[in-house]
Amino acid sequence: MTNFAILFGMDTVNISLTKDQVKTVDQMVDEYGFANRSEFFRSFLRLLFRRPEAIIEADELVLEAPDTRKVSEVVKSFKETGLYKKEFLKDLEKGLKSSSYFK
Repeated sequence: MTNFAILFGMDTVNISLTKDQVKTVDQMVDEYGFANRSEFFRSFLRLLFRRPEAIIEADELVLEAPDTRKVSEVVKSFKETGLYKKEFLKDLEKGLKSSSYFK
């Protein structure tokens, strides 16, 4: 079987979504006739690439700040998921400490 991602020069990117987000994506895939989730996300990205101001114009806050300004609490919550490697957590902590949000 031919891998179409390789055939068309596509890379695979994994993202984590909440159950509610997956449910909403699946509903939109069905409602708007996308072939699958990947095609939905590619279409969504094409829209954002053409109209990046759509992020700013969104009614809801697209990127939410953490509830805390304590770097240790944010890193701890990531660590507790068991999904992230030690190196990532170390880089995360370093990045958060350099962020103006946590100063």
